[in-house]
Amino acid sequence: MSASLTHNGRAPYHLTLPRSVAQAGTFFFLLFVFMWPFQRAPFLADNLFGIQGFKPFNLLSAVVLAYLLFDTALLHATDKIEQTSIRIFFLYFATLAIALIRSIPNAPLLHSRGPESFPEPYVDYVLSCCIVPTFYILSFLFILKRMCSFRELEKITTVICLSILLLSIAFVALVLTNPSVLLSGHANGIADSDRDEMAQLCIVYFGAHYNVIGSLFICTVPLLLYRALARGGLWIAPLCLSLLAVLLLESRTALLTVAASCSLFLILRRSFVILVLGAAAAGLTSLIWIGPTVQALLSIGFDSSSGVSADALFTGRVDSIWAPLLEEWTSDTRLFLFGAGRYGIQTSQLWDSGAMIRVGHAHNAIINFFLDCGVILTGVLLVFLCVGAATAWRVGRRLNSDLYWALFASMVGCGISMATGRDILPTIENMYVFPIIAMMINVARLRYRNAYSHSVQSDKIVRRDASKA
Repeated sequence: MSASLTHNGRAPYHLTLPRSVAQAGTFFFLLFVFMWPFQRAPFLADNLFGIQGFKPFNLLSAVVLAYLLFDTALLHATDKIEQTSIRIFFLYFATLAIALIRSIPNAPLLHSRGPESFPEPYVDYVLSCCIVPTFYILSFLFILKRMCSFRELEKITTVICLSILLLSIAFVALVLTNPSVLLSGHANGIADSDRDEMAQLCIVYFGAHYNVIGSLFICTVPLLLYRALARGGLWIAPLCLSLLAVLLLESRTALLTVAASCSLFLILRRSFVILVLGAAAAGLTSLIWIGPTVQALLSIGFDSSSGVSADALFTGRVDSIWAPLLEEWTSDTRLFLFGAGRYGIQTSQLWDSGAMIRVGHAHNAIINFFLDCGVILTGVLLVFLCVGAATAWRVGRRLNSDLYWALFASMVGCGISMATGRDILPTIENMYVFPIIAMMINVARLRYRNAYSHSVQSDKIVRRDASKA
């Protein structure tokens, strides 16, 4: 497959293992991706044989990693696009590694402030908080190096959609059997203490907060919409189930972002009739379903004492999280320049003072990255984000591919949700970002490969005609 993407005359990298092993590697990778939404579920979160770290997801991740190391030349690039992508990936990986290494001395402090999230022993901390996050980025390398054809990209899209379909079915079934969670709160505050019942339901059965589950839908619903438009009736039901799950989840960020990303995808593929029908259906649903989420959406930004305010717009994050943390970091030169290392927010001196809400992350991806890595790397990050977004838009206009636009819409949704959550460094919330970016890159590579092949073929025809003349 790499040979088909060779534009620069380099010798392609050939598989060193039998074809059956390569097929097995692809199978394990697809299973690895399929398990993502359920990796923290009780039946998958327990250590096998009581051995620390021997969880099914970790073992499957290790198999994928071993396959990449032994059967892939990670540093061998067959074209300039792949070469640039690998360089940026290793720059990102180096940033992650430095942030994680700097966080290791903070393990006891992190455990004291988040005993459920951070184990106290240093070895356990390294295994669960340093190594496991790196597994999420394996998908980028695997897809970039091993899933380069349109058929393979469609296969990984199908696996992601089937996984989200199963998640939607499970979540909708749980909510229907526990209807009290729909009446448990109105999401009036940032802490959402009045939505504990929904949070507990998600944690008990999925091992994750409802905002995490909302992030999974943000990243993947545009792909389900792409499937429904491309394949017809078979995928309409999965799309509707996922949209129902988003509605029942009662996450305002997920609801607004999914609506925005799906609308963007329909606009980019010029499906204006479907967009109008979808908007009408959404309006009708909002009239019928006057639930806590819709009520909360209508009240966003309004403060009872002072009218519209930025703090009310971000449901208390400005005054209770961002302002105190930024003041603390900017008053310390070391923290300002280099950050506090991974999970830096939980090393804040304000944690026990009551000056800020005790949260596990800053509820803003850029601010969270600044707290971890400092202003220098944050500046570099912003440059990369701006250049990357402009490049992705420019490439998309040239390709005009429905699959590319669906992936692009998913990334736009992730970008929008960064304002109130998510993270730049790998977490369970943004794990779908890595395969999506790799798929976008490979769709572009396929286009340029076809253009290159057409150019070569045209040159051959010209030479043949010239020789005949």
